[in-house]
Amino acid sequence: MRRFLRQIKSELKTAKHCAIYQEELKRVWPDEGNQREPKIARFAEEHGFRLRFYRDGLCAIFDKAPERETEGFYIKSS
Repeated sequence: MRRFLRQIKSELKTAKHCAIYQEELKRVWPDEGNQREPKIARFAEEHGFRLRFYRDGLCAIFDKAPERETEGFYIKSS
C-alpha cells in the first residue's frame, strides 16, 4: 500500500490525476465483488486524495481532495 501512496503522491505533483490499473489494484485489494471500491475510496480519503473514477476490471483514478470551506475558513486536506 505504501507503494501506491508514493506513486499517487509523485504523479499528483505534476499531473491533475493518477490512474492505477487493474493488475496493480488486485495486488493490494483482491477482487471481492462489490467490496473493493469502498476500500479504495477509504484509502484515498485517509491519505488526502479522492477516488474520481473506478471501473471494476479497469482502473481507479485519483486526484487531490478539494479544499473544504468550513465557517469561513478553508481547510486543506493533508
